Amino acid sequence: MKNKKKIDLKLMLSLFGAAALAILLQFFLTHLNQVDGFLKTVIGILMPFIIGAVIAYLLTPTCTRLESGLKKLLAKRKNSAGLAGGLSVLLTLLLAAVVILALLFIVVPALANSIYSILLQIPSSIRHFQNWAIELAGDNETLQNYINDLTATASTSLPAWLRNTVLPWLQTLIGGVSAGVTSVFSALYNLLVGIIVSVYLLGSRKNFARQGKKILYCVFNRKWADRILNEIRYADRMFTGFLSGRIIDSLIIGVICFIGMLILRIPNPLLISVIVGVTNIIPFFGPYIGAVPSFLPILMVSPIKSLIFLIFILILQQFDGNILGPRILGNVTGLNSFWVLFAILFFGGMFGFIGMIVGVPVFAVIYDVIRKLVNKGLAYREAQES
Repeated sequence: MKNKKKIDLKLMLSLFGAAALAILLQFFLTHLNQVDGFLKTVIGILMPFIIGAVIAYLLTPTCTRLESGLKKLLAKRKNSAGLAGGLSVLLTLLLAAVVILALLFIVVPALANSIYSILLQIPSSIRHFQNWAIELAGDNETLQNYINDLTATASTSLPAWLRNTVLPWLQTLIGGVSAGVTSVFSALYNLLVGIIVSVYLLGSRKNFARQGKKILYCVFNRKWADRILNEIRYADRMFTGFLSGRIIDSLIIGVICFIGMLILRIPNPLLISVIVGVTNIIPFFGPYIGAVPSFLPILMVSPIKSLIFLIFILILQQFDGNILGPRILGNVTGLNSFWVLFAILFFGGMFGFIGMIVGVPVFAVIYDVIRKLVNKGLAYREAQES
C-alpha cells in the first residue's frame, strides 16, 4: 500500500513538473521579445562580473602555480599560506598587466604602422602587379585586357573601400574612439569593475569552490553530487588544458613565422605573424583563415614572395599539426577529426570567432556526458535483461 502511494505521489509530481515546464515553454514562446530584452538587460548588468569571472578563470592556473612556489619559499614564515595566497594574486595581476601593456605599447603601434604602410603602398603595388602579370601573359592580348580591366577596377574600388571602411576602423583602433562616448565609458567601466571582481575571485577562489561544493551536496544526493563534481573537474581540465595549449602553440607559431619571414625577406613580417598566430588559435580552420588575408598584401608587393610565403606557411602548419601541436596538446579533447570539425562549424555559426575557439572543449564536455549516460544506460539494460 505504501509503495503504491509512493508511486502515485511520484506520478503526480512528474505530471506537475511536466505541466509547469509546458507552461513556461509557452510563456517563453509567446513573450520571446520581452524575454530576449530581459535577458539582454540582465547580461548587461552582470557584464562586469562576467568579464571578471573570465579574467579570473584565465589567470587561475598561473596564480595556482605561483602560490605553490611561494608556499615552498615562505614555508618557515608565520601565516605562510595566507601570505603566499595574497602575493600570488598580486604577482599574477602584475604579470598580466605587463603582458597587456607590452602588447599595447609595442605590438599595436607596430601593427598600425604596418597597416598604414600597406595602405600607402597599394597604388604602386597594383601597378607593380599589373606590369608583372602583363609580362607573364606575353603576347596574349585577351589576357592582357583582362589584367588591365582587373587592375583598373581594383584601382578605383580599393581607395573607396580604404577611405570608407578601413581608415575609420584604423582611426578607431589607434585613437580609441568608439561609436559613442557612452559606449567608451561603459566598456571602460565594465573592464575596470571586471578587473576588481577578478581580484576578489582569485583571492577567494578556494572559498568559493568550497561553498559551491557544499551547495552541490545539499541539493543532490551523494551519488549524483559526486558525478556532477567529477564532470565539473573534467570540464575545468578540458578548458584549461585546451585553451592554454592553443595559446602557447599559437604564440610559438607566431614567433617562428616572424623569424622565418625575416630570414626570407618577406614584407610586413610583424603584421602577418600576428594574423597567423591569432588565427592559429582556431583548430583545423585557423591556418587557412590566417593565410588568405596574409597572402594578398604580399601578392601586391611581390608575387614571387607571395608564393614563397605560401610554401613557408604550408611547411609551418605541417610542423604545427604533426609535431608541435601534438606535443603541447596531445589528444586532450579525446574527439576525432569529424567531431572537431562539427564543433567548430556549429559553435562558430552560433557565436562567431569566440565560438570557434571554445566550441571544441564545450563539445568535448557534452560528448563526455552523453558517452557516460549511454554507457550507464547500456549497463542498466544488460543488468535488467540478465
